[in-house]
Amino acid sequence: MDFKIPDTPEEMFGEGKKKFQNMNLNKWFPFFVILLVVLIFIGTSFYSVGQGEVGVIRRFGKYSRITEPGLHWKIPFGIEKVNIVPVSLVYKEEFGFRTLKAGVGTTYSQRSFDDESLMLTGDLNVLDVSWVIQFRIKDPVDMLFNIRKPEVTVR
Repeated sequence: MDFKIPDTPEEMFGEGKKKFQNMNLNKWFPFFVILLVVLIFIGTSFYSVGQGEVGVIRRFGKYSRITEPGLHWKIPFGIEKVNIVPVSLVYKEEFGFRTLKAGVGTTYSQRSFDDESLMLTGDLNVLDVSWVIQFRIKDPVDMLFNIRKPEVTVR
């Protein structure tokens, strides 16, 4: 066998340069270009939507359609883009207090949140109001594109 380990990095780079120059790049270049295009096509075509989520497809930035959970195909190369929106989660915002650990023996923060819970009434009395907002995303298209003002329902 005619195998020799190069002694210096210069020899190693010199041998690599000779082998690279001996390759016929014109013969392999179209293959590499086609392979690169196919890999980009596959990488930008398929997407997955998880349980409890929906995919909102935008074509050139405008709303196109909604997809349900599963593996899906879209037009590649950035023509169609997908936003994954969790629609089954219940989001919660607390004002005037913070929950550190929820459960049977719920633990609350001892810190004061007066800046968000103190309110001034019409007759100039001060109220300390602690409150919670819970919400779900009902329409992911409205949430993403802000098409119309959301309807607020107080219960």
